[in-house]
Amino acid sequence: MSTILVVDDEDDVRSFVRGALDGQGYRVLDTRDPQHALRIASQQPIHLLLADVVMPLMKGTELARRLQALSPSAKVLLMSAYTLSEVSASGYAFIAKPFTAETLIDRVRQVLNTPSPFGRPRPQEGPSDR
Repeated sequence: MSTILVVDDEDDVRSFVRGALDGQGYRVLDTRDPQHALRIASQQPIHLLLADVVMPLMKGTELARRLQALSPSAKVLLMSAYTLSEVSASGYAFIAKPFTAETLIDRVRQVLNTPSPFGRPRPQEGPSDR
């Protein structure tokens, strides 16, 4: 079961995301405070950070960078109602608000299924391995 940490300063967005992802079998943790998110990530493994880009206490890109320093294998999906050049420059996956539950679930699956640059390559299966 993958653990997804949702960080957004809007209660309605966090509630919507939690409802959509809980029903898919993900373990969803959420907070409005990026500092709290970093404390959570320091105490348990996080498979995916789903964070708003524009928040009053810390930008989502900064939160992603700091969280990945704590947990290099964590994947990141940023969300925003704005098109921001810093998101595309960051290289992080992105989903535009507003989104449907189906679009969110599909995007989360895509990001979680992307191989980690820190993962070990699987050995190729050769004829003698069968």
